Amino acid sequence: MPLDDDTRRRIALLVGTTVIIVVYASMLAYASHFEKVAQHTSILRGQQWLDELHEGHPGRFKNEMGMSKYIFNRLLEVLQEDGRLHDTRYVTAQEQLAIFLHFAHQALSNCALQERFQHSPDTISK
Repeated sequence: MPLDDDTRRRIALLVGTTVIIVVYASMLAYASHFEKVAQHTSILRGQQWLDELHEGHPGRFKNEMGMSKYIFNRLLEVLQEDGRLHDTRYVTAQEQLAIFLHFAHQALSNCALQERFQHSPDTISK
């Protein structure tokens, strides 16, 4: 059954409107990848927080890391001597160990560790 002109116009208008909406939504989604807004903006970066813990009360350090400062420092030395742990471009060996121990002791998610240490998901996962 052939369509009359009015029906064809309505279908064309509907298809055209749908295409415009889809293109606009796609452009917004694509553009959002280029709008870089810092997510981790705490005053204390990971190493600074770790330094504060190290300089603070021994009980607070143990509560956060699950071990005393002495054991933490000794474990860090052993891992560095074996060559298994070393500073990277953005994260010190001390901070890497702290991220792992904080995760293991507190059972925190990757998101929580990102917030605590102010690093990206990739950095925390590594």
